[in-house]
Amino acid sequence: MRKSISLAFALTLTTSSLAWGATVSPDAYSPQDVLIGATPSVQAFANNGKGVIFGDIDTGITAQWAGFTSAYNGQGINNINTAADAVCLNGVCPTGAAPVDQNGHGTFTASEIVGGIPSIGMEGVAPAGTLIAVQVLSASGSGYSNDVANGITYAVNHGAQVLNLSLGPSGTASQQAAFYESLASAVNYAASKGAIIVFAGGNSSQAFAAGADITGFTTQAIEHMIFMGSTNASEKLSSFSNTPGSGYFISSTTGQHYAYDTMWMMADGENIWGASNYYTKQYGYTYITQMSGTSMAAPQATGAAGLLAAKWPFLLNNPGTPTAPTIPQILEMYATDLGTKGIDTTYGDGFLNVGAAMQPAGTLSVPTSGGKMVQVSSSQIVSGGAMGNLSKVSNALSNAVGFDSFMRDFPLAAYAPSVITTKTAIAVTSPATAAVSGYSGASARSFTDTGNGGWLSFAGAPMSADTVPGGSQNDSFTVDPTRLSASDWYYGFSEGGTYMGFGQGSNVTASFNDARWGDKTAFSNTDSSASGALLGLAEGANFLSYGTPVGKESRLAVSMVTTSGTDNSLLGYGVESGAHGAAVAYTYEPEANWKVSLTGSYLNENNQLLGSPSSGYLAMGPQATTRSVGLGTNVGFGDGYQLGFDAAYAVTSGAGGAESFVTGTSTLGSESFSLALTKDDVSGVGDKLGITVDKPLRITSGSASLAVPVGQDDFGNPIIENERTSLVPNGSETDLGFVYNRPIEEGVSTGLNVQYREDADNVAGAHDAAAMARLDLKF
Repeated sequence: MRKSISLAFALTLTTSSLAWGATVSPDAYSPQDVLIGATPSVQAFANNGKGVIFGDIDTGITAQWAGFTSAYNGQGINNINTAADAVCLNGVCPTGAAPVDQNGHGTFTASEIVGGIPSIGMEGVAPAGTLIAVQVLSASGSGYSNDVANGITYAVNHGAQVLNLSLGPSGTASQQAAFYESLASAVNYAASKGAIIVFAGGNSSQAFAAGADITGFTTQAIEHMIFMGSTNASEKLSSFSNTPGSGYFISSTTGQHYAYDTMWMMADGENIWGASNYYTKQYGYTYITQMSGTSMAAPQATGAAGLLAAKWPFLLNNPGTPTAPTIPQILEMYATDLGTKGIDTTYGDGFLNVGAAMQPAGTLSVPTSGGKMVQVSSSQIVSGGAMGNLSKVSNALSNAVGFDSFMRDFPLAAYAPSVITTKTAIAVTSPATAAVSGYSGASARSFTDTGNGGWLSFAGAPMSADTVPGGSQNDSFTVDPTRLSASDWYYGFSEGGTYMGFGQGSNVTASFNDARWGDKTAFSNTDSSASGALLGLAEGANFLSYGTPVGKESRLAVSMVTTSGTDNSLLGYGVESGAHGAAVAYTYEPEANWKVSLTGSYLNENNQLLGSPSSGYLAMGPQATTRSVGLGTNVGFGDGYQLGFDAAYAVTSGAGGAESFVTGTSTLGSESFSLALTKDDVSGVGDKLGITVDKPLRITSGSASLAVPVGQDDFGNPIIENERTSLVPNGSETDLGFVYNRPIEEGVSTGLNVQYREDADNVAGAHDAAAMARLDLKF
């Protein structure tokens, strides 16, 4: 028995038909797109629905309407699939090569989905999609259920992926239920092919299907269907709109009950602008008109489903996977709640919100080479020093994507930015009085002679301070000059050539210098030492240094560092990082005023590489071991002049983590050198001038192997791009230092320390500077 069917806009009000030249505000044409969140940026994110084929099962279409053509729709395509243009399945369609919509309803609903006239502000929800129009209703807007079923099957067999059915039955509860049950076979077939089916909910101001339960649909079909009710632009229920009520679809596969309100959403269905099939010789097919009804709400959900399908085709291509998320599930989850809190029998899931549905669900995760999903929130690299800003790694990650709880991919650059950050050391403070201006990672520090062969040194605590590519950064007096740093200090003591030093922080390099050289050299009381640079990577370390003569003209020195614990400020709570290492130096004097020093050192690091901590999917490896050899010399030229040179080469063993984008690193080579020149008694009053030039430790060879997810295929499988990326920084840091100390009176001296860094932290084009004026007291 054929069930009769009519358009789901029995109460539709057609208010006017206008040519484009009519004086109507462009903002009035497609406000429904804005209401559902289908803004231009959201549409562009989904490529405007390009590649998705819609099926409009209705009164056919007038494909000649200008907004369906490439000349007017702004997409450069013809939206209508002319091979299936207005296919007639109801037996009463007009004849001819180019059938037209004699009613206008199908043309209108199609324009809401794919039509567009951007010049007047009218835009379909998925304007770059294509559409198959299947004519199953007559010019009067009526027809039979078997024609509708045939139309569904025809559209799917010809490639339609999202179907719009702005039609529905009237009559008693049993008659309405019988109509939908007569479509069950066709809808079940469409769902088995992955298609989404959107129905208008009806305009009878009653509960859907008059409250009757509906049977015959598979679970898969039920999960692929959407029903739409109508509101006004203020999201209040339209007087004519049906509501979901309290009825159920009863699955033919499991017997499970699915409440209508869980499959129901709302959209603006009042006085919507769309295409008209009206034609005149003067204006041709260029008219627009207004209609109202749930028929106008349904195409908005159809277009929204198309945007999701265009962005993530796998949502349509996994119909045989029971646990795969469906587009209706995602749209319903993100619908804006209306009425009673939660899903209700009036508004169902709420108001359609495709803008929210295009955002990540939950925290983004990424697949790693070990097969696990790692949350991006716990993943980062804090780079600097020898590794620079890892610009090449950043470039390799620029197209990386993360996956939400539905396994949809999103660009990490937009949704989880700044996963690689840089660190910069801060300028200095003094235990006496100091005025500090600017940032510098070089050797600006204070020294206080405590008498009896001992001295204290303090430097500013490490703080976050990005250097500025192409310009200097100056935050004057950001460090309290009267406050001693508790995290960057050391105490040194020397007597009879034997030196002992201990402390915390970056001063280990200066302490190692003092232990290594013994007597005053060009390197004394500075951290200008290439051979000690490796130990200086252990930020915040506790250290101990010792040096002693082992003969008349030689000495032996050793320095040890250790740090461990949880570095919450860098890597996040519970991620441990640390290091321990040691250095040994043998220094001898081949001739008077000429010293040569040989050094060897090693550093073992946990969750960091050459001083750069890393975690999560960016982990550079759980363990890294670096060994270094160095050669230094210091020459006294007489008249107070001393010249020192120091160079070192370090090798870091290859590392890598199975649960990271970084599948491994090759052996890394790093180099550093320092040059220092001092002059005592410059003006005959016991003053001293020092100039230093440093090339801090920098990677010169080596690479990382990356396995980066850059998207997913049409079945939801991550696409992994493997590449090898150089770890050599794009800059080569050079530090220039100037120090001048002048005594004022017994036990009191003043000094000026100026530091400048070019390609600071080995970042090309970055530079910074610091100046310190200080007053030192001898106790």
